[in-house]
Amino acid sequence: MKAVVLENKGVLTYKDVPTPEPGPGHVRLKVKAISICGSDIKRFVDGHRMYPLILGHEISGIIDRVGSGVSEDYVGRHAVIIPLVPCFECEQCLRGHYSACHSYSFIGSRQSGGFAEFVDLPERNIFLLPDGLPFECAALIEPSTVARHMLALGDFKSGQTAVVLGAGSIGLMLVQWLRILGARTIIVTDLLEDNLKIASKVGAHVTLNPSKVDVIKEVQKFLGDGADLTLEATGVPQVLEQTLPVTRPRGKVVLAGNQPLDKFLPLSFIENMMRKEISLVGCFMSYSAPFPGHEWTETIAALSDGSLEMETLISHRIPLSKAPEVFEKIGAHQLAHQKIIMNPEEAR
Repeated sequence: MKAVVLENKGVLTYKDVPTPEPGPGHVRLKVKAISICGSDIKRFVDGHRMYPLILGHEISGIIDRVGSGVSEDYVGRHAVIIPLVPCFECEQCLRGHYSACHSYSFIGSRQSGGFAEFVDLPERNIFLLPDGLPFECAALIEPSTVARHMLALGDFKSGQTAVVLGAGSIGLMLVQWLRILGARTIIVTDLLEDNLKIASKVGAHVTLNPSKVDVIKEVQKFLGDGADLTLEATGVPQVLEQTLPVTRPRGKVVLAGNQPLDKFLPLSFIENMMRKEISLVGCFMSYSAPFPGHEWTETIAALSDGSLEMETLISHRIPLSKAPEVFEKIGAHQLAHQKIIMNPEEAR
């Protein structure tokens, strides 16, 4: 089969690799749509722990083969990948904290992923779909679950106010979930006007560009002492520092952006958190019990009733064979984008 393989830092190749055969307890997914995640780009630009590796975990397709011990009824069913592979046996798994598993694997990061024509995965890592759901929309289910998980961690309630820092793919999913769940006011920040336009389209009440306005002053103008919930989705230290000033006393902040490990926060950040008695919560992945969690079932429900809209978030569609070229452009900051969908079946 054809696949896109991360060979080294900054090196992606489109090549022939062995077609996987599902082992006992596994299924094989014929890939129909692939979405590029920011973490895929980060592994390409900054390097990864292992090579070679087939990237990709935002994947939808059709189950075309099953291994021993798996029902043949799965064959022909539409599904998406649940990328986390927990052990289900350690203390944290038994608590339902699957992302804290002592020995987890992850499809597209610690084992072969879906930048390919086929992907092999455990039966527990398929999430079955209604047949009528478009594959491109289905490929965006996983990032939607991350946003929904952030709101669960922030204990968001209808009628509250929220600030979303960053209008990338997770930020725009957050805006939609905040709208769906009844936020009174949704304020979104981003440096790119195109991203802010999309944010307005999918539910933001106020959009702010930090290059043009003082975000802290503007938020205080709209929300007084600040938001009930602030959601950081950029991974930029300067933005992280804005979280406390835009959050009301005893409000909550949820962090999901991957921050650079060589940067530091001033200890005044901790002092301000203490003085305002703000709850600071980290978010890692998107899972709850029973596995994979309500985040996944709620996303399917919202897609099915039309309240969660994916098409607006897709900026590019390309054949899988063009992935190395597209990643090069993104790494060189030559391609502004939202979600990029790859099709392994398009003409090469």
